[in-house]
Amino acid sequence: MSGVITRAISLALALTAVAGTAGCGSHHTGTRKAAAAKTATAAPNLRGKILFRRFLDDAHSHGALYVMNANGTQVRQVTHPPAPAVDSLNGPPSVTPDATAVVFDRSTPNAAGIFRMRIDGDREQEIPAPVGVPGDGWPTLSPDGTRIAVARAWGQQDEFADLKTGLYILAVNGARWRRVADFGYRADVGGASWSPDGKTIVFSVRNNGPGKPVEGSALFSVGADGRNLRRLTPWETEQQISGPVVSPDGTKILIRLKPSGQDFGGDYWTVGRDGGSRRRLTHFGPGHLTASAAWSPDGSMIVFADSGKGGNDDLYVMRADGRGVTRITHTPQWESAAVWFRS
Repeated sequence: MSGVITRAISLALALTAVAGTAGCGSHHTGTRKAAAAKTATAAPNLRGKILFRRFLDDAHSHGALYVMNANGTQVRQVTHPPAPAVDSLNGPPSVTPDATAVVFDRSTPNAAGIFRMRIDGDREQEIPAPVGVPGDGWPTLSPDGTRIAVARAWGQQDEFADLKTGLYILAVNGARWRRVADFGYRADVGGASWSPDGKTIVFSVRNNGPGKPVEGSALFSVGADGRNLRRLTPWETEQQISGPVVSPDGTKILIRLKPSGQDFGGDYWTVGRDGGSRRRLTHFGPGHLTASAAWSPDGSMIVFADSGKGGNDDLYVMRADGRGVTRITHTPQWESAAVWFRS
């Protein structure tokens, strides 16, 4: 893909960085190679629906959300962003508990904002952000659907061309926002995920600028009330932790460990809710363009993106132990940033 400077704020790298952190952006540094030894058979017994982002042009400057049955059938476009704009560039969308509405980020050449709309594509509206906030990303709805956790950038660029970043919680209408984790210029906040009881948020952090260790990444957790901020995992410097998603039962956190300095690639792992008990699920190796992943509603399976048709990413599912990988999309467009929900 091109080396065009990011169209969005791309909170993990701020205004002047290349988009694609957390495996959901529009640029990557690896080569395009087809995935190896993956099943391409249909998966007729999968339940629920999957919402995902599909790029609409080769430059990946225009992308919309689509929904389909979990087995890959009955694909339907949900959002219709203007060009050039990309929906869910900075992280997967988030669906309300009753599966009637979706919250997502929309990135334009100048900023990234949060939008919500009905899952049928009706009643789209932007969620207001405070004055002086040029970028929001990775919006994640609380389990009761009343609040959104958002990675937010603000302030002036520092000597490293970074903005201040932190994790915020706000009402679904944009009101009553509060900062629950503030990393200033030290680090970038990535994807976030709520615990099933809505009391805790798990999110990824990557050091930049003055942050130590250099380029280190780790999982953090914080109470929804802003208390008890703590690091869950040791700092990773050779690999980068990306896209944490808490399992539906709250016992595990799904992550991707990608090569440092790359937007795509790496393997999927789980860690315990306290950051321990790390378990590797896949052994894809070099050449795979793995991206973000998500649990099925019952926690028995995982949907993820990896190398597919024409060198672009397709969507796949696998069992929660990493076995039974099955491709569910076969298109020439790049598809990733998927979330699995009950219909």
